[in-house]
Amino acid sequence: MVDSFFVDPSKKKRKNRDNRTTSTIRSNQQKRQKIQQNNSNNNSNNNRKRNINSNKQINESDNSEEENIEDIDEEEVDSDVFADVGNDNEELEDINESDEEEEFKTESESEKRRRLAKKYLEDLKSSLNLENGNFEGDNYEFNAKDLDDEIISSRLKKDVAEQKGWVYKYYSKTINDLIKKKLTRVPNKCLTSVCISYPYLFTTSKDMEISKWDIKDPKKNPKIIKTIKGGDEFQELSKEHAENGHCNEIFTSAVSPDGKYLVTGGKDGRIIVWSVNSLSCIRVLETKNKKGEVLSLVFRRNSDQLYVACADLKIRIFSINQLAQLETLYGHQDLVVDITALGLERCVTVGSRDRTAMLWKIADETRLTFRGGDSNEKFNNNNNKKKNNNNEIIEKQEKIYFEGSIDCVSMIDDSHFVTGSDNGNISLWSLNKKKPLFTKRISHGIQPFSKFNNASAENNEVIAKEQISEPQPFWITSIYAIPYSDIFISGSWDGNIKIWKLDENLRNFELLKNIEVNGIVSKVTCYEDEENDQLRIYATLSKEHKFSRCLKSLPGSRNVLFTCIFNLKK
Repeated sequence: MVDSFFVDPSKKKRKNRDNRTTSTIRSNQQKRQKIQQNNSNNNSNNNRKRNINSNKQINESDNSEEENIEDIDEEEVDSDVFADVGNDNEELEDINESDEEEEFKTESESEKRRRLAKKYLEDLKSSLNLENGNFEGDNYEFNAKDLDDEIISSRLKKDVAEQKGWVYKYYSKTINDLIKKKLTRVPNKCLTSVCISYPYLFTTSKDMEISKWDIKDPKKNPKIIKTIKGGDEFQELSKEHAENGHCNEIFTSAVSPDGKYLVTGGKDGRIIVWSVNSLSCIRVLETKNKKGEVLSLVFRRNSDQLYVACADLKIRIFSINQLAQLETLYGHQDLVVDITALGLERCVTVGSRDRTAMLWKIADETRLTFRGGDSNEKFNNNNNKKKNNNNEIIEKQEKIYFEGSIDCVSMIDDSHFVTGSDNGNISLWSLNKKKPLFTKRISHGIQPFSKFNNASAENNEVIAKEQISEPQPFWITSIYAIPYSDIFISGSWDGNIKIWKLDENLRNFELLKNIEVNGIVSKVTCYEDEENDQLRIYATLSKEHKFSRCLKSLPGSRNVLFTCIFNLKK
């Protein structure tokens, strides 16, 4: 006869599970009786276990082979006992679930919503009691007046805002003093992008270098952990994916929401997926087009979908987990220079000199087109007329610079976004209107006059001054809106990074803070440090524009990583 203690516990579990699923006739009362009977058997098994231990102590002089047999018996007793207990617990859970289903079987949908709402509030009350030190067993009597209503309302508003995609982070009211401002020099030709996957930060440059930085400690300066560099040796792709890399300038980068993958793209038309931990190449995805330079990348929040903006006027959608292309979008008439996305399956792109911003609803296979192109004619028709006290229309004289291209874009929430143009305009857009809700003109100032001896070859000073072109506004080279917040950041090459504050109705914005820097701002990003109540701003500053060398570098400018930390009021 085979001893039951040497039966495989896993087989016994499966057998009991099959018996439970097939025996549908037994009632809950019979199940409880069987559980009580099994508990008594478990007690006898525990007694037997104690006897084995006592026998083991008495027979210490026995040989090692007998001791091993007793150890095996003891382990099998433990596994069999706990297997029976696990089965009993599972049966009890099944009984409770069935009783709960029978209890609420007749309730309507409204009653179910009311019950779940009460349960949600009870969970909030219990969590607040724990935060205030009122633990269970203290006989704490809940009083609505003693509870902080603002905490409950803010928690409810935050949950709803996250689901609906509304603004709920009001940093403009809490942003305080500047704690730290630091420039970290890098031995690169020109920094082009920056992205964060805490506690790491990644930068790319025109000399095909990718750098991984440690930013965990806000008191210390960012420190380079590892760098990899491309080159001409990667012109031809290898079958071994780990041996591939970039063979031309890198323009953009993005980190997946799960923090596993770093994706870079550039002038070589390659979209390379790297491992965040080791910076080793996982796969190379090609645009397969001579003009398919990758200009911008962005991940959809909490998803593996990657949106890619290319110079061949296309937007490509990839699945990083599948390492495959899903779809291609068409519509722009010029280079797609920037792209942004949030939680919904949609993205916003800007088409440079076609002066349009397009919102792509990917699931619906539709798009909305928003047309820019600020000019004197539009300004005179819309914004250049005011009324005096006698309700008479007065036209004010103001210089308007023609908008040649829209170069950068960033989404505020699921229905609002901001764009930056080459004439210094920053525009706030809404999905409900094809025209901008508000436009801040010459937001970063106007370039200074050029010296006549540098702009003309004429010896006559009067003629040389006449040949000097009129000063133009500083371009908006980068813009970043903190998702679901009321502030956004803009950068140019005037020596300033500006933080703008949105009003409560998201109808206009105004300047909140100005940070002095030295260099061309190629990319801005931000990290919200809730643990230390800080807002960290990181920007890449360069001597030249990331897409060209048309801008003259500012005196004293360097290729640096700029770090700026603000304290947030509680």
